[in-house]
Amino acid sequence: MKPKTPNEYLSKTEYAVKHMYAGLKSCFDNYQNALQYWDISKINEPLNNEKKEKIDKYLTLAGKYFDLNFSENTFCGSILQVASIGIDYFSKNQNIPDSFKDVINPKSEKVKKFCIGKELYEVPIGLIVYAGRNQYNHWNDEDPYKIKINNKIFEKLTIAFYKNMFSDLAFDLSNPSITIYAKEILLIALKWYNYDIYYKEMKELFDTFC
Repeated sequence: MKPKTPNEYLSKTEYAVKHMYAGLKSCFDNYQNALQYWDISKINEPLNNEKKEKIDKYLTLAGKYFDLNFSENTFCGSILQVASIGIDYFSKNQNIPDSFKDVINPKSEKVKKFCIGKELYEVPIGLIVYAGRNQYNHWNDEDPYKIKINNKIFEKLTIAFYKNMFSDLAFDLSNPSITIYAKEILLIALKWYNYDIYYKEMKELFDTFC
């Protein structure tokens, strides 16, 4: 049965979303464990048996973490999906930001629901969720980037992060090293690192626009 209120929706999805975040943490724990064997301050010291053993241990654990990238994106995409459904259920917004009137059809009631929240990188939070959810759910389509609004949102994120040495290509849809962008959307763009942040942001969206 469909939850009748935003608070009920958050309550009924809490168990699932918390487990998704726990899954994310279990993936990243592998890298946290790897870092205990990596001391960059000693990178130029001679390679002895002890140091080689630590490097091998680091590479093994770090490799395991990077092998879990698809799982990480699955967790992140699922969180975006839950957030997206909540916004679609309860948002009453009818306004389209001026900067998106060229790509959003004024008759598109569904998309207008997502034009909510504070702006990050000149994009309302709701639209960032919308684009991340769409890309996650359609990454394997023949042409997953044909939706103009998705392209515009990713373009704005790419511009916003182009000087960031760690995330300069994180939102470039032509980046051949990234198949699913859910992790980049959830953790880098939105910075929804844990359930408490997710809940606070969703509650703010619901309280303001629903």
